[in-house]
Amino acid sequence: MRKIASMTVMALMTLVLLTPSFSRKKIEVWCTDKEVAGLEPVARQFRRTNKVEVDIVVQAEVRSKYMQAAIAKTGPDIVVGAHDWVGQLAKNGVIAEVNLSDKDKNKYFPVSIDGFTYNGRLYGVPYCVESLVLFYNKKLIKTPPSTWEEVLSVAKGMTKDGKYGFLYGIDNNFYNNFPIIGSQGGYIFKWVNGKYDILDVGLDTPGAIDANKFIYRFVQEGVVPASTNNGIVISNFKEGKVAMIMDGPWNTLDFVNSMGADVVGATKLPTLKGKKSVPFVGARGFMINSASRYQAEAREFIIKFAGEKDGQIAMYRAGGRPPAHLEACDVAMKENEFIKTVVESVKDGISMPNVRAMSVVWNYAAGMIDKYKTGEQTVENAVKTAVSTIKQDLSGNPSRFE
Repeated sequence: MRKIASMTVMALMTLVLLTPSFSRKKIEVWCTDKEVAGLEPVARQFRRTNKVEVDIVVQAEVRSKYMQAAIAKTGPDIVVGAHDWVGQLAKNGVIAEVNLSDKDKNKYFPVSIDGFTYNGRLYGVPYCVESLVLFYNKKLIKTPPSTWEEVLSVAKGMTKDGKYGFLYGIDNNFYNNFPIIGSQGGYIFKWVNGKYDILDVGLDTPGAIDANKFIYRFVQEGVVPASTNNGIVISNFKEGKVAMIMDGPWNTLDFVNSMGADVVGATKLPTLKGKKSVPFVGARGFMINSASRYQAEAREFIIKFAGEKDGQIAMYRAGGRPPAHLEACDVAMKENEFIKTVVESVKDGISMPNVRAMSVVWNYAAGMIDKYKTGEQTVENAVKTAVSTIKQDLSGNPSRFE
């Protein structure tokens, strides 16, 4: 019996010694399928250095699933998402503030830090920036026009027999149309004292109305069919049926793989009336669940690993997105001409507002373009009606949308 007892004790001691390998701390990260490759090298380094497991989980609907889980005090320790989620998530108390010194903030594109800032507080660490650019097929056009006026003129001469000189997703899409509106001084909300004044909407200024009239010319003059959406643009470009398109860097690898690196070119968006296009700049980054049990480990991961130069270079090389970290982005631009083009566009753009009021803008501003491109309303009436409706909706309960 003593021998059996002794063996039992020894077995239990062995089990105890082995247990720590199964009870190590683990942080969970939710992201999209397009971000997994970029995160893996950073996760491996973190595991080796900190002896903390990192479980990367792909979610199809990250934002909605995270919101539901985090409100219930569950979900991942870290969520990877777009900066325009910040307002809603911060207001609901489901993401934690991230304290960075001014010196550390200066490591990143200012527009990316602005994007993750809400009511003067930083709620995330950006890892990439992105903006619309002009892609072109080098077999069809050697040097793309530098002005929108030239794009319209050149494209008209190339549009025939099922082929197009220029296409972009004009249908029900305010995002793709804003760069032209912004070039003439149109704005979403006025920035006042460190926050957006959501009742000051500038989409109906004289310049903005003129820009919308120019947009209408693409349809009027037979260059861009009124029903053109992003799917049509991408398929036609990949099939070699269109010379120039307006699209984002998220499709660069797809274009290169389908058409060849020697065929696909990119340049920043053209000017209109001598003024630069002003595209929306998107930043994606890491946010911490305020209910996470591993706040310290999560902060270590997003600040010292995913947020630093080496980590962002690794993510860029694995995932292909332009780093938000300035020094990392310098490395990427030297390696990849497309990255350089995107950065030039980013420098001309503005951060997409991260407040809930944007949901109202998306709805009515896309609708205003649909109304005039189909001839249902004049440009001026469509624009002024949309802006009036946006202001009316937001003024009813401003605090709800801030």
